[in-house]
Amino acid sequence: MKKGVVRFLDMVAGLGVLLLGGLLVYSSQMDKELNTQLLDLVKNTPLYSVAIGLFLILSVVLRIASGRKAREKDRFIDFEADGGSVGISTKAIRDFIEQIGKEFSAVRSIESKLVQDKNALDIGINVKVAAGNKIPELSRMLQQRVRESVRESLGLEEIRNITIKVQEIVGAPAEHAGSEPAE
Repeated sequence: MKKGVVRFLDMVAGLGVLLLGGLLVYSSQMDKELNTQLLDLVKNTPLYSVAIGLFLILSVVLRIASGRKAREKDRFIDFEADGGSVGISTKAIRDFIEQIGKEFSAVRSIESKLVQDKNALDIGINVKVAAGNKIPELSRMLQQRVRESVRESLGLEEIRNITIKVQEIVGAPAEHAGSEPAE
């Protein structure tokens, strides 16, 4: 589901829970007759109980789904530098790595993932590659370029592994210059 849709549904569900809670507090403290009617309605109509239960479950699920991405944005990788420590957001590092991948004409799309373990960083890169390219050579060059650029530009020295996964080979293979065209 799209991030904007999940956030919108989360906001609607949150407002619904707020209204439901407000109604329950109001009816139990201010309007005893309304409270009795609400309780009778829920007791005598199982459909209302199921609807309220599903609504509450949905609101919790949406809250978890919308919060997961927000927490990821706030993660930082910290390292010691001259005169103090520096923190770089994981989103900034992923964006940087993906810009490096776009320098390679054979790479059609790229996504990166970071895993920090103690003082070392593992980088996972998923790519879609244009057909007709030498994947082992491309992978080796991409790994080397990412490792050097992250070290030089971002100052992250402890890069343990860079894993390249080719998700898809896109397009038709290019014809070799020495082959004759088919008639």
